[in-house]
Formats: sequence, structure tokens, C-alpha cells
Amino acid sequence: RAPIKCNTNIRLQHSATKKNLHSHYFSSPLSSNQEVSCYGDDDGEGDSGDNWTVVCNNDYWRRDTPVKFRHVDT
Repeated sequence: RAPIKCNTNIRLQHSATKKNLHSHYFSSPLSSNQEVSCYGDDDGEGDSGDNWTVVCNNDYWRRDTPVKFRHVDT
């Protein structure tokens, strides 16, 4: 697999269901944060709510350093 640059937009796909990690403008009933869910077709098709930015402190996402994912639409 190719390295992923920090600040790159990606989609995260659940390996068992093939659905994308998705968010939108709905609040979670358990916190003040936004709700996340799985969405899309088995081929990875979905919408812009499936896009996340890799937030990290290096040039590339590394397994041994912290990483965050920021939702692109919201």
C-alpha cells in the first residue's frame, strides 16, 4: 500500500460491510458531537459525507504517531 500524506482527503471503508464511514449535520444522541454512521454502496460509492481529512504532524501518516480524521463537509 502507498503511504498516505497528511492533509489528504480519504474514505474509510468498513472491511466486513464495505460501507464508508459517514457523517452529516445531525447531532449524536449521546454527546454534543456529530453522529457518524456507515453509508454507501459495496463499491465505495457514496457522497461527500464520506470524505475525511488525515490530520497528522508529519509528512505522512505513520503507524507510530497519533492521527486524527476531520470530516470534510462539516
